[in-house]
Amino acid sequence: MDFSTKCSVLGDLWAYYREDIQSSEAWLDFFKYNDVALPLSYCIDRGYAVMVEDSEAFSFIDETWEMFCEYINIPEDGEYADISAAFNASDQPPLNPED
Repeated sequence: MDFSTKCSVLGDLWAYYREDIQSSEAWLDFFKYNDVALPLSYCIDRGYAVMVEDSEAFSFIDETWEMFCEYINIPEDGEYADISAAFNASDQPPLNPED
């Protein structure tokens, strides 16, 4: 999957779910650990930030992508058009703030 799509999926995860995960300790830990890469992904996807060649930010976002895929049990190299497609490809229960 290309870098810009990773940013789109992770950016949407941050934008749409960061307030809803407060009651889920596991998701809260994920968001806390990835407190740089998730909002950075959002900013890159929305055009508020531009990546600089050889930036460490690439590895932050790639690591977050790998963790996200592992967390919801989807292949890292799969093609997911958006956050819904990623969640739909998962055999895990959907992200639910009540967990």
